[in-house]
Amino acid sequence: MSKTEKGGLLSWLGGTVRGILDKASEEMAEPHVVWMESEISRLKQGFDFSKAALARRLEGVEREIVANLLYRRFLERSWRDSQLTQREGELLAWLGGNLGLSPAALTALDQQAALGEFKRVLANAFADAHLDDHERQHLNDVATASGHTVASLMQSFLESEGEHLARSLFAGVASDGQLTRDEWKRFRETVEWLGIPKDRMLQAIRQPAKQLVEHALADARSDNEISEREDRIIASLLENLIDDVEFAAYVKGEIAEAKEMQALARGILPSVAAPVGIALRAGEIAHWTGPVDFLRVRDLASGTRVDRATGGLVITDSRAIFNSSDRPAEINHRRVLAHHPFFCCIEIRCSGKGAGRYDFGKGGERPVAIWETAIGRANQTIVASDEREARRRIPRDVRQRVWQKYGGRCAECSADTYLEFDHVIPVAKGGGNSDTNVQLLCRRCNLAKSDNI
Repeated sequence: MSKTEKGGLLSWLGGTVRGILDKASEEMAEPHVVWMESEISRLKQGFDFSKAALARRLEGVEREIVANLLYRRFLERSWRDSQLTQREGELLAWLGGNLGLSPAALTALDQQAALGEFKRVLANAFADAHLDDHERQHLNDVATASGHTVASLMQSFLESEGEHLARSLFAGVASDGQLTRDEWKRFRETVEWLGIPKDRMLQAIRQPAKQLVEHALADARSDNEISEREDRIIASLLENLIDDVEFAAYVKGEIAEAKEMQALARGILPSVAAPVGIALRAGEIAHWTGPVDFLRVRDLASGTRVDRATGGLVITDSRAIFNSSDRPAEINHRRVLAHHPFFCCIEIRCSGKGAGRYDFGKGGERPVAIWETAIGRANQTIVASDEREARRRIPRDVRQRVWQKYGGRCAECSADTYLEFDHVIPVAKGGGNSDTNVQLLCRRCNLAKSDNI
């Protein structure tokens, strides 16, 4: 747990429940309380609050305020050593009766003191976001001494502060952007022992849990390869931490997409059925089909000419078929001279018809990757560059520092989903993996940046 998180948890847990007296009343009553304390010390069992109040000319609300504050002072002293002895309990019972406090008032003050001490013990116990056996026994002792159980004390402030407690605990165990099996087990055991129901716990940690999953997802995609271990970790996080069906579906979709892009990088292409009306050759396999916008800009002697067309594209193992009423074309993969991807678009340079820019729109990274892979396989030019990939891989400690630097949000628009680690200066242009050259961007801002490079 970081110093900031620990400080926040200690500050919250160490705070007292709102008292009966406000600050102005306490300041007014202070001289009377000090005098009463000296009288109790002098007279002991012979002290009589009614006579003392008469001597100090205390009446009505003022007398009630002094009685409450005096009892609270003795309570604080009794709990100072984190326990309430039988002798201290007897003294408090005598004092409460002597002060004329009602049973309801005494119960409220006792409960307030017990909760304050309980929170203080919790603060120390949760410094490492985990309760060991000794700390649990300490909490039990505090609860027993106050005539309560741990469960009843927790219930007293669970409704207003239980979610804050669960969230603080979870932030502690997940502060490094990871959640190991042992950490999760200890967290669950602690929450259950404190009596926080699972549904309340999941509701409380919903936002930090989503951030943890986003962090794990961004980490997994940072090297363009999601391993089986990373896949299992994210699946386990979704199963145990996430109760948001829509968010879980989004993460699973991202994993599936990343795996497909990973397969494409290895030359593995999907197979789809060709659309009606497109005649494939014997043995020809279709890998993708869908709508696309075509654009070609040419500088002619008569001036600049812009050709535009909209139609459907079929990518097969040997060619791309652009089916358009305006500019139909067939592009043989082996006749492609060059191809330049721009995320959702690809520029095709070839001999004959079909040369130009193809824009697939939102989600176009997939067909662009499929087309590139099909061209590479047709020309037998797919070769992995281990050296370049090694340079692209961002070390985990750098990713962790960058994530914390941007607070799990896009550096440009502060979005907290679809996050990716990005090289400010691309690796291809000489950029490295230092903290200063790595930032956190959402996919939209990353695409916008790439369009401007």
